[in-house]
Amino acid sequence: MLYYLAPLLLAYARDRRRYLFFGKGRVVTPEERERRAERLLEIFVALGPTFIKLGQVLSTRADALPREYTETLSKLQDDVPPADWEGARRVLEDDIGSLERFDRFDDEPVSAASLGQVHVAALDGRRLAVKILRPGVRETVETDLNLLRNLLPYVTRFADENTARSVGNIVDQFASSVRRETDYGREAETMRTFRRNFADDPDVVIPEVVDELSGDRVITMEYVESVKIDDAEALESMGVDRGDVVEKLQRTYAEMVLEDGLFHADPHPGNLGVDSAGRLVFYDFGLVGSLSEETRDSLFEFYEAVKDEDIEAMTDVFDRIGVLPPDYDPDEVEVMFRRMVDDLKDETVDSSARNFVTDIQDSMYGFPVHVTRELALLFRAITVLEGVCQSLDEEFDFTREAYLFVIREEYGYGAVADAVEMVPEPVMERVGVENLRWMKERIGPFAEFIRGLRTET
Repeated sequence: MLYYLAPLLLAYARDRRRYLFFGKGRVVTPEERERRAERLLEIFVALGPTFIKLGQVLSTRADALPREYTETLSKLQDDVPPADWEGARRVLEDDIGSLERFDRFDDEPVSAASLGQVHVAALDGRRLAVKILRPGVRETVETDLNLLRNLLPYVTRFADENTARSVGNIVDQFASSVRRETDYGREAETMRTFRRNFADDPDVVIPEVVDELSGDRVITMEYVESVKIDDAEALESMGVDRGDVVEKLQRTYAEMVLEDGLFHADPHPGNLGVDSAGRLVFYDFGLVGSLSEETRDSLFEFYEAVKDEDIEAMTDVFDRIGVLPPDYDPDEVEVMFRRMVDDLKDETVDSSARNFVTDIQDSMYGFPVHVTRELALLFRAITVLEGVCQSLDEEFDFTREAYLFVIREEYGYGAVADAVEMVPEPVMERVGVENLRWMKERIGPFAEFIRGLRTET
């Protein structure tokens, strides 16, 4: 790894001291950062699956890396050839027993990623999907993580103190996340939780886990046929309206984040499908995030504080949810939040949630912050989700749907329907960017007032 990274590390050293040991630092142009980012992407690909996953994580962390790096690393794809069947078979039989437990088992996988692969099987007339952890992947991951930790001090010595701290935190979070992804027993339990959460939702499908054929490295589940959520041509041939798909996805994620506090954190098209009935199908629950009610309330408070340009309240929220280090400098934090407010002022009324999140992360770059794992996963989910939805509907606005979800829960669907029907479009544009409590305090009662007027007439 050091062989691959040495030229980049030397370049970063010269950025700080033109002649390595003396002289002034040099200015790095955006074009040079783009070239270095492309080189880093090539290095991650050469180093294999663990580092590809690390690059994907870094691509969502604008708080720790310049924009040129995050945009370039977002090109990384977790697409690798399947493992040798004999090795995969040994994992399966060690975990759940002989293949003879199935009536039929296809040894050619239907999908493969860096950590596992999926095979199709059948039992008692029921079609099944069997997810098998790659042979030796846990050992490979641990070796890569040890290598990464050993090299981290050499890598971060060329960065400023705040960036070095942020990168160190990301590596720690990544190590925890990738280990969780190799624990299929945990993933199966997560799937059961999601099934309970959406048991009464006719628009959402979570495959059912077959407990007796699942273990620590194998998950056997019902096979659910679907097409990729971004396959516009397939959706059209099935007679599924893309706008309806987006609306369902918006509503589902609003419920996950705002009500359940448990959300699918990797909603790329490979993990999201649509069945012939137009229902959403969720796959791969290795990467999920959870938000306590206190954290969700704090995030709403932060949004209000940003709108009101209340630096003291913004600082209080960040301190409460653990983003600021215990020894933070109030003056330095104030500078960060002033920059954040200024950046967000430039957004237009139809700015997306992704723009809001990205601006916040950009503003934190270079400052002493610790974005928690759960907050980082939420940022990731929002940015990936919005990209998927915009591929289906250019008018997609996750923020607006999140507001409307809360109003539906607070005042009932009828109130929302009447409000949307009666309120002029310019006002609705304002609704799309105002904060959550403004909606709850004003739009709800207004909707009830409209209903009263319509009843009287």
